[in-house]
Amino acid sequence: MKLNLTRRRFLARTAALGAALASAGRMGRALSAAGLDLYHPPLDLAVARGESPVKNCLAAVEALGGFHKFVHPGDLVVVKPNPIGGNPPEMAINTHPEMVEAVVRECVAAGAGRVVVLSHDELRSFEGNGTAAAVRRAGGTIKAAQDRSEYREIPVPRGRILRTVEIAGDVLDADVFINMPIAKHHAGSRVTLAMKNLMGINWDRITFHRTDLHQCISELAGAIRHNLVIMDANHVLLSNGPAGPGEVLKARQVIAGIDPVAVDAFAARFFNLDPSAIAHIQGAYDLGVGEIDMGKLAIKEFDA
Repeated sequence: MKLNLTRRRFLARTAALGAALASAGRMGRALSAAGLDLYHPPLDLAVARGESPVKNCLAAVEALGGFHKFVHPGDLVVVKPNPIGGNPPEMAINTHPEMVEAVVRECVAAGAGRVVVLSHDELRSFEGNGTAAAVRRAGGTIKAAQDRSEYREIPVPRGRILRTVEIAGDVLDADVFINMPIAKHHAGSRVTLAMKNLMGINWDRITFHRTDLHQCISELAGAIRHNLVIMDANHVLLSNGPAGPGEVLKARQVIAGIDPVAVDAFAARFFNLDPSAIAHIQGAYDLGVGEIDMGKLAIKEFDA
């Protein structure tokens, strides 16, 4: 049974997370301690490999129980890809448009009342790389969240730098939030994965870069509830990120889970990095957002 918990109701109850976050190694346990009964997949991470990004995406989510476990009739679903630039997917700059289309289509098929694909990026990026057309074909709505009036201020639990953040209202109101990053290098944060992708639902990104980028990413991740993370690692940008062009690894993988720390920690291997060496991944783990130790997770790697 799904608890229809909007972002607003979730955030109203985050005060109960303080003690739980201090002692819990994973956000899932902290949410349970706070009485927030969310769907827990049979696996922590599902990693599908193959030549087709769409097949990889659908297989990874199916291994977690399928879209119908996450999306219920009438739900508002918000999907956050990384849509920057007008580049083809093979350059590993933006989330594969065909993956985004498949996710929107599956959410609609599961009965979603509305599916909004959103990012704090220019509409021309969505249009230029094919994401906008893909979303419309699948029955979703594109929103380039460029107006501050579309954002609302929320508190940041245990924030040291961020006391509050302004988050896109659609994300706060959503019944289901799906984060769809692409795995790539980033000059400022070493990598841009699931948690770094959250900067695209936040209004004030300047503060992140002017203070401590890694710490701010960690704290932002602690303020946002994920229902599902789907990491595009079909092509991975290894250098000159986030906008490229750079060296591209054809990893042919999609990683799905509900814990953004675990997804990011797994993806660190593409860059030959220990996740603890990436300050925002370690920082989010320290804040109790999720698990960094792969040995403590149920992971299934398989061919799609």
